[in-house]
Amino acid sequence: MIMQPSGNRIARGVVRALESQVVNTTRQMGRPECAMCVVSHRGHRRVYERIVAHDPSGAAEAMFTHITEAWLVRRSAPGDPVCLDR
Repeated sequence: MIMQPSGNRIARGVVRALESQVVNTTRQMGRPECAMCVVSHRGHRRVYERIVAHDPSGAAEAMFTHITEAWLVRRSAPGDPVCLDR
C-alpha cells in the first residue's frame, strides 16, 4: 500500500520481485530477538508518521534509514547499527 503511491516504480518492482523469495527464505528472517522487533517497529512507525504528516521527503528519509539500518543489523554482530550516509 505504501509503495504504490510512492511513485517509485523501480522500488515497487524490486519489492514485488523479492517478496515471494523473502517469505520462503529463512535466511532473510532476521534476528528474532525482541529488541530487534522493537527497533524494526520504531523504524516502521517513523515512516508511518511522516506519511500521515504528508511529508514525502521525511517519509523517504525515514524509509532509507530503516532499510539501511536493518541491512546493517542483519549483516553485523549484535550491537547498535551504524547509520549510513545518504
